[in-house]
Amino acid sequence: MYKLSNYASRVELITKSYQDFKTLIESLLNELLFELNLRDGKKHVKLNCNCDVLFIGDVHGDYYTLLAILEKANAFKILRNRGYIVFLGDYIDRGDEQIKTLALLALLKTEWRDRVILLRGNHEPPPHLIPSPHDFPLKLIESFGSSNAKELYSILQKVFEALPLILYMPKKLIALHGGPPVTRLLKHDNPEDIVNVSEEDYEEVLWSDPSEDVENYEFNYIRGAGLLWGFKVTEELLRKTSTKIIIRGHEPCDGYKFNHEEKVLTLFSMKGYYGNQYAGALLINTEKLLDNNVERHIKEGIMLI
Repeated sequence: MYKLSNYASRVELITKSYQDFKTLIESLLNELLFELNLRDGKKHVKLNCNCDVLFIGDVHGDYYTLLAILEKANAFKILRNRGYIVFLGDYIDRGDEQIKTLALLALLKTEWRDRVILLRGNHEPPPHLIPSPHDFPLKLIESFGSSNAKELYSILQKVFEALPLILYMPKKLIALHGGPPVTRLLKHDNPEDIVNVSEEDYEEVLWSDPSEDVENYEFNYIRGAGLLWGFKVTEELLRKTSTKIIIRGHEPCDGYKFNHEEKVLTLFSMKGYYGNQYAGALLINTEKLLDNNVERHIKEGIMLI
């Protein structure tokens, strides 16, 4: 029987050993590359199900809050019943337990495979878009020494590159880390073409934020990367993809916040670093997104820790 305490015990052992942690990360890479090959190299996951899905926002090394979220949501019951857990990116940087967080995610992914979806965040960066702070390499050095840390980070860069950027559930939702691929949205009408992002779209997807003060979109001067996108972009994305809501992370908030007439939900699952009192997650049966009470169902599914 799967128990969270068993996973926590394994994480404690694995993260004390460079070789064990390296072996786990290599297994994670192999699983991600296998799935990427099944998707013919596409950077989005398309999912059709009427099932329970747990969405978790930015964790940033807040390992113990992550354990609390998984416990409260009864995560293994979700997985055993053929549901999914979707992580919205930003697993590292800032928090004290970044290594343990990665180890837990790697265990979940390698053992539950396609039932656990790890999306890429801007803190799982491509080399040309390094965020600040990016203290994860220092955490690797502290835990495993300089030479071992360099090898691990090299493997993890391949892990980051293999992560998908978008989850697309037709007629239901779009999930991603930052914001829509606006350039693709303006070019294409077919949903598959819109979500089938390539490297040139990474900055928009990983770094963008919704704004109530922007009608369409403009450069994200707050972050110095990505876009600030307005309600018209949200409307256009939902219309062209026939979906009901955008679920994303990226922005610190008190667990969750809504934008654009509750068509955009932000989840933030690290507690306290920004002075936020709560960490947020969403547990919802996606069949509920097919009716006309989407906003109510979403609000009922929000969990705070």
